Amino acid sequence: MAQRRAISKRVRFEVFKRDSFTCQYCGKCAPDVILELDHIVPLAEGGDNEITNLVTSCHDCNAGKGARPLDDDSVIAKQREQLKQLSERREQLEMMLEWRQELSDQTDFELDSVCDYWHKLADPFRPNEHGQKQLRSCLRKYGLQETLSAMDASADQYIELGQDGQPTSASVDKAFNYIARICSTRRATEKKPYLQDLLYIRGILRNRLSYMNDRVALDLLEQAYRRGAAIDSLQDHAKRVHSWSEWRDAIEDFIEEHEHTDEHDE
Repeated sequence: MAQRRAISKRVRFEVFKRDSFTCQYCGKCAPDVILELDHIVPLAEGGDNEITNLVTSCHDCNAGKGARPLDDDSVIAKQREQLKQLSERREQLEMMLEWRQELSDQTDFELDSVCDYWHKLADPFRPNEHGQKQLRSCLRKYGLQETLSAMDASADQYIELGQDGQPTSASVDKAFNYIARICSTRRATEKKPYLQDLLYIRGILRNRLSYMNDRVALDLLEQAYRRGAAIDSLQDHAKRVHSWSEWRDAIEDFIEEHEHTDEHDE
């Protein structure tokens, strides 16, 4: 005779869920009745507490007071159905694991490809372990094509050659760190086409002033633009000012004067 053991809450829940919280003898459902678990093959006859040997039963049916018992055919049919479901779940799990492995392999292939591409752009430099993590994140967020395109743009703009004709280490580091920024900026300008012009104006300020705050400058430029400031006017103003405080005060004054204006609202 099999020894009676307590059935875990997890198993109880899985059986109830499988049977749609419905008594398999009389068809009554919770919460109209109290549900229990019944053994298809009784413990006294060698049954166990496996899910395939358990069925949802209301209290009355489990106590022998219900409408009808499960006949032999229904027991076999239920066990067959349970085994079929378990087999299908196992096959789906194996397919999902295989799919995830294929995705992982594809990501590794793409990472190796972009590392090789950067090596060609910045030879003899190649991304180290930290750099590979940065590229993996970039690939995950922006995809292969956007990442490669940003690499081209960053290399063209920032990589400088030394006296030996080879890229300098400092310029390669700078170019590499700008790859993700370029991807991010391009995504942003798709939603805000004017942003490219504002970034150009910020670049003018950066080149002319001894000090400036990049983040604050872009925020003030966008506020001024959205309150009606023309791109040409903002650009001319950036070329005339002599200090960060002079530029910031003038922009803040404009924003305050046009506080309730939003001509470029999207």
